[in-house]
Parts: sequence; structure tokens; C-alpha cells
Amino acid sequence: MSEDAGREALLEVVRAAVDGLGLDATVVVVAGEENGLTARIEGDGLDSIIGRDGEVLDAVQVVAAQAVRRQPGGQRRGVLVDAGNYRARRAELLTRLAHKAADEAMEYAEEIELEPMSALDRRTVHMALADRVDIETRSEGEDPRRRIVVVPAAG
Repeated sequence: MSEDAGREALLEVVRAAVDGLGLDATVVVVAGEENGLTARIEGDGLDSIIGRDGEVLDAVQVVAAQAVRRQPGGQRRGVLVDAGNYRARRAELLTRLAHKAADEAMEYAEEIELEPMSALDRRTVHMALADRVDIETRSEGEDPRRRIVVVPAAG
């Protein structure tokens, strides 16, 4: 895939979403991790493109990823769409939530079930607690109600 074709496909989809919502925002596409592409949306009043718990942003990302993957050679490209640094703020919040749940699981010696969340959010929680030897995490349920359960480790 030509680098430009992937960038253009990503920019086109994200720009259409931004314009469709009537936002006054800029969209910049940069090289992401592991040969991926990241679209960054910057501006004021980005709540409508983020949505509740990032749901709109996730939907735009799914469509954008499909557009990039349709380009020749694009099947192996990761795509991330972010608005106003939402992804980093969300990761910080989820990390704090994960550690609080882990501490409660240990304090009360019982399983702590978190609210349903997206696959990306579940991955963030699993990764945040991966180094803790005193607890284990598992995902339960079916999307869109799939959630993390934090459990004191046996032993």
C-alpha cells in the first residue's frame, strides 16, 4: 500500500465524520505504532465526536480502519482515531479504576466486577493489572455487555 493512500483514506473518513457533526476541528494523520496510522482530531467542543465512553470515536475508528485496509497492502495496518487526547485520558482513568478494583478485591477477598466496556478499554484494564501478582483478571459475558472481573489470586 502506498503510504499516501492509507493516510488519505484515514483522513477522508475522519474529516467526513468531523464535518458531518459540524465541528470546527483540525484532523492530522501521523505514523502510529507498529506501522499503524493515527488520526488526531483537535479543536473545541469535541464531545459529540467522542460520545459516551468513546463510543462515537470507536465507531469512526472502525469505519476508518476498514477504509485503510481496503487500500492495497493495508490489511496489516493498525488505525487509531483520537480526539482531544481522549484516549490517554481514558487510559489514565481506567488504570486508576483497575487498581482501585484490585485493592478492593484484596481487601474484601472477593471478586470485583467492573461495568461493561469496549475491547480496547478491557485491554487497558488487563494491561494495567498485568504486573500484579496478588490478583487475576478475566473477561466475562458477551459484547456489548462484556466486562472485566478482578479476582484475588489463589495461593
